[in-house]
Amino acid sequence: MARETTAGWLFDAYPEPEGMRVWLAARDGRRLCALDPWRPAVRLAGEHAALKRAARLLEGLPYPVTTSWAEKTELFSGKTLRVWELRVPVLERDALVRRLGAMELSLYDADVHPVQAYHYERGHFPLALGRFETEDGLLRAFQLDDDPWAPDYELPDLRVLRLSLSGSEISGSLDPNHGLRGGLVLTMDGRAHELEGSVPDQLESLARRLKEFDPDVLETEWGDSVLLPRLDALAREHRVGLEFSREGGRAMAARGERSFFTYGRAVYQGGARYLFGRWHLDRKNSFMLRETGNHGLYEIARIAKIPVQRAARCTIGTSLSSMQMAWAWEHGVLIPMDKQQAEDFRPAADLLAADKGGLVYEPEAGWHRDVAELDFTSMYPEMMVRRNISPETVNCPCCPDAPVPEIGHRLCRKRRGLVPSVLEPILRKRALYKARYKAGGPGAAADKARADAHKWTLVCCFGYLGFKNARFGKIEAHECVTAWGREVLLRAKDAVEARGHRLLHALVDAVWIQLAPGADLEELRRAVEAEAECPLALEGVYEWIRYCPSKRDALSSVPGRYFGAFKNGELKIRGIAARRRDTPALFKRLQRDLLERLARVEPGGDLKRLVPELLEIVEECRLRLCEGRVTAEDLAIAFHLSKTPDEYARDTVSTLAAKRLSASGVALHPGETVRFVITAASDKVKEWRSTPLALMEGGLEYDVGKYLQLMDRAALEVLDGLLPPAAPRATARAKSPPADPELPLVWGA
Repeated sequence: MARETTAGWLFDAYPEPEGMRVWLAARDGRRLCALDPWRPAVRLAGEHAALKRAARLLEGLPYPVTTSWAEKTELFSGKTLRVWELRVPVLERDALVRRLGAMELSLYDADVHPVQAYHYERGHFPLALGRFETEDGLLRAFQLDDDPWAPDYELPDLRVLRLSLSGSEISGSLDPNHGLRGGLVLTMDGRAHELEGSVPDQLESLARRLKEFDPDVLETEWGDSVLLPRLDALAREHRVGLEFSREGGRAMAARGERSFFTYGRAVYQGGARYLFGRWHLDRKNSFMLRETGNHGLYEIARIAKIPVQRAARCTIGTSLSSMQMAWAWEHGVLIPMDKQQAEDFRPAADLLAADKGGLVYEPEAGWHRDVAELDFTSMYPEMMVRRNISPETVNCPCCPDAPVPEIGHRLCRKRRGLVPSVLEPILRKRALYKARYKAGGPGAAADKARADAHKWTLVCCFGYLGFKNARFGKIEAHECVTAWGREVLLRAKDAVEARGHRLLHALVDAVWIQLAPGADLEELRRAVEAEAECPLALEGVYEWIRYCPSKRDALSSVPGRYFGAFKNGELKIRGIAARRRDTPALFKRLQRDLLERLARVEPGGDLKRLVPELLEIVEECRLRLCEGRVTAEDLAIAFHLSKTPDEYARDTVSTLAAKRLSASGVALHPGETVRFVITAASDKVKEWRSTPLALMEGGLEYDVGKYLQLMDRAALEVLDGLLPPAAPRATARAKSPPADPELPLVWGA
């Protein structure tokens, strides 16, 4: 067969015994596959005796291994290290690495995800545009016409088939694993079709449509945990040839579910179902898709060189780690299998000085007018880039005269660090996208999605420096970032006060300034930016802002709990019920309605004059509750599990709902969310106090008195400080909603 050159995109890649299977999305609409006979590298270093034992192991393997010697750089010392390089079949690598790991050898580049290692070495990336030469089913050569750091790039026109359950518009975010079910709905070319007939008929119809439409992307809701596993099992049971992958005969690849803790919160990640030659993207099991959409996901996959299906499901830390490993591979730096840098031994006093975190300047609780908010743009990433903060640059022996403020660490001035090298292009690209989407234009939505994707990467990069399992992490580098962050904020405070203004509040990377009369905001911004040596942006000037008091001490404020309205009427809300995940939708809307009315006050107007209108909004919410003009979705409280239901010792309405759902046969894991309605908060029968949404049948029952108490709390969180001392409060007037056959049902009987 003659060589063929295909212009198009690198769509998918996955390992096979002979190498990497590559799928191309051609410009002319064809979808082609070829095999690249690539073998991953495993690099070893160690004593002569250990290397001899490794050589004897290789001699007895049933497959060929090619070996050579190479010189690479060890990151932390910066020295050149001579390593023994093995090339092995891609599917045999992990088993061999496990055997080599028991031989007192230092292993490098040995456990990188095979598709990522393939992209690193070949120099391409997912959705790279180029020309690909194939012959006899093999990928012989390629030439890219693309750059992952280019701000503008062309993407293929992908065919998408969407799978969902009927009734999803009613169920909202309720997990169908918790009991709700519906019919299967296919959406193609904007047209929805609900499958009908017997189970075998529906499976045959789905198989036929998959074959005829030949989608590039199978987009689902709950596909990982419900749809694809269930459909696959039914197809086997009824002997229907249902092939989700594009490559014939290939079953789905599965990854198990898991629960883990991050930033003090339990996170549950459902199992994954990966396809071959076709993508499966589950919008309910992808943080990146939820936060940034398809454009953000594709952007991260391109720069991190992670397969799109994996990028959709992995953590931001995994993507950032891949960016670091890609940089290391490109620059000949060895990637260790495990974290190799333990924390340095230090006296306790030094630990206390270094382990302080970000600086917080507690505000005065209450309402304030004419306050400007200035935010340091990506402060911590900027510090890492500007100050050259990286694990290998901290406490180097060559720069004793470059101390970090307050904590005594030093930073290298001679060698550019890995972390700054990775972050610098991300900062540049995000700044460009951010400027473009704020200017508007036809591409603003895509620009914003890509900027948001970079934002999450930059948010993660600081914590990842101190992550215990980070491949290129070191706690001392983490401490250097927070130390420089505190220094920047202190310099900003001095600059603000030196110009006659008052620093009202400071929170890690932002300052709130009570402006003096006649203030020149742009002059102030430039002055603070120059003295702090960190980019600074004006978030806005508030018409009013309120810092909420602590529930334990009314004279103290909570730094992260505030709300305010800018001069243009835009609201900023942090920490109150409207922002909390567990707040019922009814009370979120109540607080939003109150704040939106306050935001419409005339410049300099008296907020207290709006109290009668605000109380009318509260009264309308009270009447809705008492008259039963609410749905279960309005009242549902979300309870985030930090452990399994049976591990909770106290029986609260939240834990009782979780235990009741678990007792019904639903498997619940730490990190999952249970949504429930309080039915009778003080009932003697504990199981009747709350009902999970998934188990609600018949008419809606709820504890009116308890919900009125919660409504009071939500309203007072906004109105406190405006109400006169004798202001009436909504009170419970009934213990249950009136019997009314016309009341809307949530899930029918």
